Amino acid sequence: MKMAAGFPALRLRFPRTLVAISVTAALLASAARAQEVQVPLDRSGRIVRVDAQLAKRLGTFTDRYPGFTEARLFRAPDSTFTLEVTMARGGQVLRERVPLSAAGADSLRDRITLLVAQKAPQAATNQEGRALLVTATTILGLGFYGWALPYAGDVNESQTAVGIYLLTAAGSFFLPFAATGGNAVSYGMTDLALYGATRGIPHGLLAYQLFSGAENTSQGNVGSAAAGSMIEGVGGYLWAQRAGVRAGDAQTIGTLGDFGLLEGLGFTALADMYDQDRHSEAAATMLAGSALGIAGGAVLAAHRDFTYGDATVMRNAGLIGTFAAVMITDWFHPGDNAYVTAAMVGGAVGLVAGDRMVANTEFTTGQSVLNTTGMVAGAALGLGIAFVSTTNEPDNGTAFITASMLGAGLGFAGTYASFLPAARSARTKSSWRIDLSPLAALAAGARGASGRGTGSAPDAPLVRVSCKF
Repeated sequence: MKMAAGFPALRLRFPRTLVAISVTAALLASAARAQEVQVPLDRSGRIVRVDAQLAKRLGTFTDRYPGFTEARLFRAPDSTFTLEVTMARGGQVLRERVPLSAAGADSLRDRITLLVAQKAPQAATNQEGRALLVTATTILGLGFYGWALPYAGDVNESQTAVGIYLLTAAGSFFLPFAATGGNAVSYGMTDLALYGATRGIPHGLLAYQLFSGAENTSQGNVGSAAAGSMIEGVGGYLWAQRAGVRAGDAQTIGTLGDFGLLEGLGFTALADMYDQDRHSEAAATMLAGSALGIAGGAVLAAHRDFTYGDATVMRNAGLIGTFAAVMITDWFHPGDNAYVTAAMVGGAVGLVAGDRMVANTEFTTGQSVLNTTGMVAGAALGLGIAFVSTTNEPDNGTAFITASMLGAGLGFAGTYASFLPAARSARTKSSWRIDLSPLAALAAGARGASGRGTGSAPDAPLVRVSCKF
């Protein structure tokens, strides 16, 4: 009888519990979507984190927060802010979150900006890529500019040539070192400058051939290559500086620029331009291909949010596509033009596939380097196996191409798959989770139906919300 009397009450009250749960879950889900975004701590937008060393130089945070480690500022969708301060005390890491209004955040930024201007003006200048840029230009000076300039100038006297070499090599360090002393040098600026400095060498050669035709000289080729390298290196630096090009953008531009140059080379081969002494047309075709690739890379970068690692993985996929197309074509032993066509199509397909492969990832630079290394090591492994297993067929080129391609593909795919979960999780900066407990809901309904209060065992949570940063 008690059960019969209690059952109608359970049936009437339990829907209310479900409604309450649903409303609570909806509110919490809405709040979960309201994620905070990290914002700069100064007005210039360059200081996104104040560490212990900078705080000591500025004379702030350390007195109020003993054991201060770092401070970051976050903005919520409702335009409120939170100052997150991390401290280290007694072997433990402590974190304090201080809510700030918009006016409070503005006051904090004004104070940080003033202190930086007075006590640490260099802190607001991003020079993360300066060391790489100066080192790379020095290597170019030692390996190319140093001998290219005296050769292009037709300097025959050995002592003079050595002197020019040494002066040029030294200048390749001191000139960029001095020019970047007080200026921002981001990784994006460095990457695009080095792309211009290295790809400017073939571009310079092609530009000389375009205007000289068949009447070119070795000195003219070398001199134009050196000039192209210097001009495009400076041009890439200035472009990245003015457009705010990031490292991922620069790598994307460079990748499509390289593939565009190779596509242009493919067209010249299909049209037999060099065999027919159409040097100017061949040079124009390759320069046009490179220019279209660079322009396409800039457009793609504007519509993507690639990291340097993402763009590198996309490039590797393009290389695998090129190699795979050549491998398949080689199975049928066609004419030369078939190989060229296959490589051109395979590269384009590989780039498109690579773009999709990194659409929702955030590969780090280290992961992309290992992806590239794995691809190269896989190719070496496959080629080594082919050499060992075909000792009686030393001229079996098809076996060598197939084995090296399969090895490269496995090296690429294996490293890509191993880093993919981390790269995907890195794209999502925070992860909210809402758990509903049906058993707790049933228990709540039963308690309401029986009229028992809270004097019994503690209630299980109806809803559990967790967030992982």
